[in-house]
Amino acid sequence: MASGKNTKKPFEPFGAPQLPTFGTAPIFNHTLPIVFRLSRPRTWVFPGASFLLGYTITGGGAFYQLLVGLAIACIVTGATNIVNAYADVKEDSINQPSRVLWIGRVGPRTALSSAIILYGLAAAFSVYLGLLYMLVLGLGVFNSLFYSLPPLRFKARPVPSLISFSGAVGLAFLSGLAVNGSLNLLNPVLWLTTYFMFTYGTVKNLPDYAGDKKTGTRTSATIFTSMKSAVLFSGVLLATPYVLLVTLVATGFLSPVYLADAVLIIFLFSIFRKMRRARTSEDLEKAHTLGFFYAISFLLLTLVATSPTLQSLTITVGAFVWTLLVSRIHVDSRVEARDWEKGRTKN
Repeated sequence: MASGKNTKKPFEPFGAPQLPTFGTAPIFNHTLPIVFRLSRPRTWVFPGASFLLGYTITGGGAFYQLLVGLAIACIVTGATNIVNAYADVKEDSINQPSRVLWIGRVGPRTALSSAIILYGLAAAFSVYLGLLYMLVLGLGVFNSLFYSLPPLRFKARPVPSLISFSGAVGLAFLSGLAVNGSLNLLNPVLWLTTYFMFTYGTVKNLPDYAGDKKTGTRTSATIFTSMKSAVLFSGVLLATPYVLLVTLVATGFLSPVYLADAVLIIFLFSIFRKMRRARTSEDLEKAHTLGFFYAISFLLLTLVATSPTLQSLTITVGAFVWTLLVSRIHVDSRVEARDWEKGRTKN
């Protein structure tokens, strides 16, 4: 006898994924929206903000350079995420089965071809930004490809994984410097933001602990025998950028205005508490979502501290609006709900 109560239908990992709709009509047809989803548009904010930081520190330049640099930062990040989805089918079959279905729907070859096209577009646009920029871009594409792909597959080893992951910010920052012919590797803002991204990389590994453990993938989380230890390690490491921040200010390498970043410590404590209380992968994914907003807040607040102008404030607001919009309409291939796990525990 059917129950009159509405029950939440668990996620069915073998069901067909649904395309974005407006009412009952699909917004797009098939390949384009899936590739867009696999490119994980909310993550574009990281390299975009970092490019702007480097570009602003060198004094800026022509407006077209700004637009082209931002476009390339987003394009390369999108390609990176598609390659990552292509390479991580085994891990995602446990951690993010919906992403495997998206790959299956367009086909692995189509997914990889779309990434190659994006890399090609980035290379074509880069000729407008000079040779030094093109060299930095080449290093960025190398890092992008071999973060996930063999034979290097940086993400399969804990420390190289975090170093490669932090390149999304560090190399984007250098590309912003390179536009104006400068490549100061000792810039303190470069070191602060890159190290911050290095520590943040530990957060994204936490929700995937179970799947990575089963597939034998060594990450900053799975090197620990328990999730509790991995969370504690991540929480402690996340606090260390503020030690670096205070040190850089105390030694005169950074202006005291950058101490404004320290206001985010309150947000960090809240995230750490949520991670400590998490009992499931879904709980950790929700904490990761908060951690994502925390991370972009650090970069954008650093941008405003570097250039406290109306333009920087407008960019910051725009970045948050973009991220919230993408999250609201659910076009990111990394999903927060882990309903498929509930279905498995009942079997």
